[in-house]
Amino acid sequence: MKWCSKITAAILVTCILLTGCSSEEPQVASSVPNEITEEGQTLTIINPPDTTTNNAVMNLSITDKYQIKTRLTDFQLLNETTGLAWGTTKGELRLYRTEDSGETWTNISPADAVQFPSNPVYGKEIFFIDLLNGWIVRNSTGSSNPIVLRTRDGGETWKLSSLKEADQVASIYFTDQAHGWILAVDNSTSDSEEKTLYQTENGGATWSNIMSTQLSPNKNSSVHSIPKFGNFVSMTFMNENEGFISTLKAGQPALYVTYDGGMDWDENTTFFNPKKYESCDRFEVGEITSFTNDKSTGWIPIGCSREDATKFNGYFTHDSGESWTLSPFQLSWQSGLNENSTPTFLNTKEGWALQDTTVFHTIDQGQSWTALPESAKLKDILKDYPEVVNFRFISSNVGWLLVAKMDQKRSLLLQTKNGGVSWRVL
Repeated sequence: MKWCSKITAAILVTCILLTGCSSEEPQVASSVPNEITEEGQTLTIINPPDTTTNNAVMNLSITDKYQIKTRLTDFQLLNETTGLAWGTTKGELRLYRTEDSGETWTNISPADAVQFPSNPVYGKEIFFIDLLNGWIVRNSTGSSNPIVLRTRDGGETWKLSSLKEADQVASIYFTDQAHGWILAVDNSTSDSEEKTLYQTENGGATWSNIMSTQLSPNKNSSVHSIPKFGNFVSMTFMNENEGFISTLKAGQPALYVTYDGGMDWDENTTFFNPKKYESCDRFEVGEITSFTNDKSTGWIPIGCSREDATKFNGYFTHDSGESWTLSPFQLSWQSGLNENSTPTFLNTKEGWALQDTTVFHTIDQGQSWTALPESAKLKDILKDYPEVVNFRFISSNVGWLLVAKMDQKRSLLLQTKNGGVSWRVL
């Protein structure tokens, strides 16, 4: 019987580690004392009804809602009414989902036993393809390997796998429930880093090393890898076979493409022409984005910096990255906290930019921008929360904006439903 008891205990510990922590939420409609550790966003959290008793309906009035204050550090929009927002408190990830435009939120956090050394970033450590299927990377701590948590039920339960002998994870991307990639880097020097690409074909249950700069091919080999020289910026895949990785190589933007799912990579030498930017002191490269309504289209923001100011332009593709067209943006130079804040585009034509307290809108790929009417609400909030953390639109009407006051560890998540004209705190 002793061995049976040990097995039962081990199973119990595993279940606690891999499931969410909704059972630990308070059972009264009040704020949560142990979560009010940082000021900022006030969220109304809902709990699922207690289906373990026959009085589930009666219990809804005292268990369905409570409020917390938390500092959000990033978000992901899934559709006009649904999105995710998250942050960490004392190393514990707090991940919330809304399906009613932020009126109420559900806590879908992994177990507290999974500690996070830093705040996860969308596209780097968190990625959801829809309401149910998502992945979270917990980067290595000490001598432990990075772990990948995955859910197929919207965060009710989480399973985990490990990336053996991996360095720091720099990016995660999935094209569907089964196919995904993780890029890990070891930036031991300022202008060079080991890069290792892992692939999964079973939704993240197992991962295979398919490309590494440590395994340098010989001169006669047909295999091409991304070079050590240059620092990784972002990664995206348009389908199971075709993907892109951007880097800063010798201080200049570089783009690499694969047509076999990430095993072989070649540089697109026609992507960037430095002769067009001879007056720039340095460059900034934004995230590669493939548009959800048409995966053959996408864009990359490139910033030209002079002294203490930066101006962004965009490179757009209409043919799955075979060619990229430069679109000069008629926007002002930016400096200060939001110097590297890029515009955001919904498709190859429509986009928005936030400069100072004004939202600009374009419908011609940035050739012209219209200043939207001033939002008194947005202007007042930006006085207290001056740093733009994330700015995204999911449709021509609906967008989210996360702003922060970093010195006081505070943030606010805002939403617009009329294309950026007016804003409200979620």
